[in-house]
Amino acid sequence: MKNRRILKEYYIFLRDFFRELLDERLGHYASSLSWSTIFSIIPLLVIFLYFFTTLPIFHDVYDKVQTFIFTNLMPTQSKELMASINTFIDNSDKLGIMGALYVVFAAIVFFKNYDYIVNDIFELPSRGILKSIKTYLLLIILMPLMIGASFFLSSFIQGYLDKNEITGSIHLYALLPYLVVWGAFYIAYQLSANTHIDPKAALTSSFIASLVWYLGKSGFVFYVVHNKTYTSVYGSISTVLFFLLWIYISWAIFLHGLRFCYLLDKDEEIEEIEEIEEIEEI
Repeated sequence: MKNRRILKEYYIFLRDFFRELLDERLGHYASSLSWSTIFSIIPLLVIFLYFFTTLPIFHDVYDKVQTFIFTNLMPTQSKELMASINTFIDNSDKLGIMGALYVVFAAIVFFKNYDYIVNDIFELPSRGILKSIKTYLLLIILMPLMIGASFFLSSFIQGYLDKNEITGSIHLYALLPYLVVWGAFYIAYQLSANTHIDPKAALTSSFIASLVWYLGKSGFVFYVVHNKTYTSVYGSISTVLFFLLWIYISWAIFLHGLRFCYLLDKDEEIEEIEEIEEIEEI
C-alpha cells in the first residue's frame, strides 16, 4: 500500500512536471525572440566582438572565437553568413551618432523582450530599467570574456600537451565548443531571472539544454545537407530560411531549458521549506 502511494506521488509529480515543462507559451516566446534576434543580431555582435578587438590578450584567438560564433549561429553555410555579417561589423566604425543610437536601441529592445519572457517563465515581475541595464551589461561583458578565456586557456594548455608524446593525442578543441555552450547557458540561466537561482538547478538544466542543443545542431546539419528540396526551390534564399529556422530551434531549446531550470529551482525551494518545517516540529 505504501509503495503504491509513493508510485502515485511520483506519477503525479512527473505528470505535472512535464506538463509545465512543455508549456505551449514557450513556442510563442521562441518565435518572438527569433524575430527580435533578426533585428538586433548585428548590433549585438558589434558589441560582443568589440571586447575581443580591444583586449590584446584575446587577439591570438579572435579568429577561432569568430568562427565558433558564426558556426553556431548558422551550422551550415556559415562562411557565407560570416562574410555578410563581417561586412556590417567592419563598417561599424562608420556608424556615426545615429548608427550608435540604433545599436543601443536595438540592444535595449531585444533585452527588454528577453527580460519579460524570462521572468514570465519564472513567474516573476520584470526588472526595473536600471536593474535590467545592470544585469544585461554584466551578461554582455561576461559572455565574451568567458568565451575568450576558454579559447585562450585551451590554446595555452594544448601547447603544453603537444610537447609530450603521451599527452599529444589529447585535443581540447574537440570538447571545447560544447563546454563553451554549456558555460554560456549556465551564465544565462543563473543571471537572467529576477531572483536568486540555485546554482545546482542552473548547472543541471544548462548541462542538459546545451547537450540537447549540441545534438540538435548535428541533426540540423544532417537535415540541411541531405535535404536538397529547399535549395533547388529557393536557391540562395534557402540560406536565409535555414538561418531563421536554426535561430528559432536554438531559442526553443534554450527556453525549454530555462523552464526546466525554474522547475528544478522551485523543487529545491519546496524541499528546503519542508526541511525547515520538520526541524521546527522537532
